Amino acid sequence: MNEKMSMGEIKRQVYLYYTEDGLADVSLGLVVLGFGLLLLMDMPAFVGTLGLIPLLIWYLGKGSLVVPRVGSIQPGQAMKKRFLGFFLNICLVGIGVFILFLMGRGSGESFFSRYSLSLLGFVLALGISSLGLLMNAVRFYYYGALVFLAMAGGDFLMTSISTFDPFLVGVISAGAIILTAGMIFLIRFLIKYPVIDRES
Repeated sequence: MNEKMSMGEIKRQVYLYYTEDGLADVSLGLVVLGFGLLLLMDMPAFVGTLGLIPLLIWYLGKGSLVVPRVGSIQPGQAMKKRFLGFFLNICLVGIGVFILFLMGRGSGESFFSRYSLSLLGFVLALGISSLGLLMNAVRFYYYGALVFLAMAGGDFLMTSISTFDPFLVGVISAGAIILTAGMIFLIRFLIKYPVIDRES
């Protein structure tokens, strides 16, 4: 009975916190990439459907790829590193928003109207960083900073570049980078941890 309860708790921890499998990275990468591609194809009405991607990848992937390997997984890192990385990321993103705010004031335009896409990037970066804090994955702080830099940089360059949309290029590039990193983590995970056969 205790062994069954322990296995159930291990599975719950794996579903909630274990990220070495790269499934959360793949989900995030597909969402960011899909967001940019849908805007590029002028199909913003379908952006809401992107929320299904993490659910499908998370639950189906955890059940079919991670749980069968749960016997060979050794998760766990220090909580202190989680909070340190989270707050460092917030500080860096906050500095970026402050710089944009000062630039907006200097131009005499409303900061919120001029840099609305940058603010969207800031909100998304905070969400991604919070996900990293929850799941004990420091790399999500970098993903958050990457998404913010891609959106803020694209937003800033939109006034000076007319040959292509720098915002969409930035978002699509960030999504592709995160998706590639996620696939690398997933492949590495599958190679590192074999399926554990359990006798009933």
